[in-house]
Amino acid sequence: MSREGVREQKPSRDSEGTRPLQTLLLEAGYNPADWGLEENPLITGLADNSQKVAPGNLFVALKGASADGHVFIPDALEKGAAAVLVEQSPTSLAGVPILRVPDTREALARLAHAFFDQPTKNKLVCGITGTNGKTTTSFLLRSCLEAAGYPTALFGTIEYDLGTEKIKAHNTTPSPLDLARYFNIMTKNGLRAAVMEVSSHAIHQKRIAEIHFTVGIFTNLTRDHLDYHETMLSYKETKWGLFQDYIAKNPDGVAVFNWDDPVGREFAERYKGEKVTYGCDQPADVFPLQYFLNPLGTRILLNLRGTRQEIHTRLIGRFHLQNILAAAAGAWAAGLSPDQIARGIDNLSSVPGRFEYVNEGQPFAVIVDYAHTPDALERLLSSACDFNPTRIIIVFGCGGNRDREKRPLMGAAVARSLLRNSRDFAIITNDNPRGETPECIARQAEEGLLSLPGASGRYEIILDRKAAIRHALSLAGEGDMVLIAGKGHEDYQIVGTQTLPFDDRETAREILKEFGFPSLSGEERRGEK
Repeated sequence: MSREGVREQKPSRDSEGTRPLQTLLLEAGYNPADWGLEENPLITGLADNSQKVAPGNLFVALKGASADGHVFIPDALEKGAAAVLVEQSPTSLAGVPILRVPDTREALARLAHAFFDQPTKNKLVCGITGTNGKTTTSFLLRSCLEAAGYPTALFGTIEYDLGTEKIKAHNTTPSPLDLARYFNIMTKNGLRAAVMEVSSHAIHQKRIAEIHFTVGIFTNLTRDHLDYHETMLSYKETKWGLFQDYIAKNPDGVAVFNWDDPVGREFAERYKGEKVTYGCDQPADVFPLQYFLNPLGTRILLNLRGTRQEIHTRLIGRFHLQNILAAAAGAWAAGLSPDQIARGIDNLSSVPGRFEYVNEGQPFAVIVDYAHTPDALERLLSSACDFNPTRIIIVFGCGGNRDREKRPLMGAAVARSLLRNSRDFAIITNDNPRGETPECIARQAEEGLLSLPGASGRYEIILDRKAAIRHALSLAGEGDMVLIAGKGHEDYQIVGTQTLPFDDRETAREILKEFGFPSLSGEERRGEK
């Protein structure tokens, strides 16, 4: 892509009105004759949930992990569905066209993007995949694009920001129908670019089908989601799908790979199209010639394929260096100048729940972070050591109904940190236990802690998360650092079938205030005074 900047984008036309079924099928690349259609009802929209069907909608029956949309076809018809898209024909159904396809998920994406007039064409869409670092990288990359003058939408773990509205995220990557609708809204709002976190679930379930990606970024691959993918090989190959099935098929596509990560190097060697690599050393295309860490920010002298650029950021911690490199490489791949990249990174002051300070005037540091995998915990604890705290007190837990085998690995990651400093201490608590017994989850993490000699007697199990945070803060003294890991930006806790309000940041603030530390102004909390 030209180094002169992001190419000019053309807005797509408004296409939210009704559409004859056969016209919609043709626009999605189907031949209506394949179904022998005689009827041609007006389609007012699409729905993949029977509860959301409106009169005239095309209802798409999806097979999910816990429910099969085919069961709800009668409900959809009762609400006025004008046609039905299925993988298996209903036993008896008359009066509406039935469209049978091998894969309703893929068909839904094709039809949704057709209905909204291919809303990602002629836009710069950047997809970020990997186990860790997606959220921070996405915030940084969006900031770079906006510094270059391109209003940019954001889709990720925290929120979907469409310009004039923000929607709380329920999945890292929305459904294909929601994505097409959101892209249409951002187009109307005048946004010409989008940055997306792309989860492995989304790639496997074809939620991103029909999206025209220009830049794809790979951050890293460590153990996660094996409850879904079953093996690391399957997990890895699913991530590879973003580059093989999307970036490589766009003539303007550029892939970005982390040269410091073994899988990133493998992907870079496998990928035959245009690519940019990043890492902490040569031979990566983007790497730091120098970097300086301090509690108030990070300064980097960056090499961008031979061009030097100094970067300042208020993001702190060594693990953020990888995220900054990823965003800089992605912005470079998108055609931004070094100065635009530097301004964008400097403009971003923080990312919710990612190494986020909680400051109520206490004489010790309190950090909330989303780290919920063994590798993320290792990175978090290693970054904490960069600030030479007197001791580290970490509160962590493991999610229920998720990969059980990573729980002792998370405990072992914490144990390795305990061995670095004899004063460090750990508290195992609840994360989102969901349908599992909290004590059983904690005991599995405890197994990992006890797998290394020296950790015994240097931890506690306190299942009540608020009580665990309170105890950690009560133990902390001047110069210490309290890490509250696992939930980051989340403002809820899932216990059984209930979703209960709970925010680590607000909980910590509330307890610190109870302890009587002096209240601070907003600027002082951010470390600006």
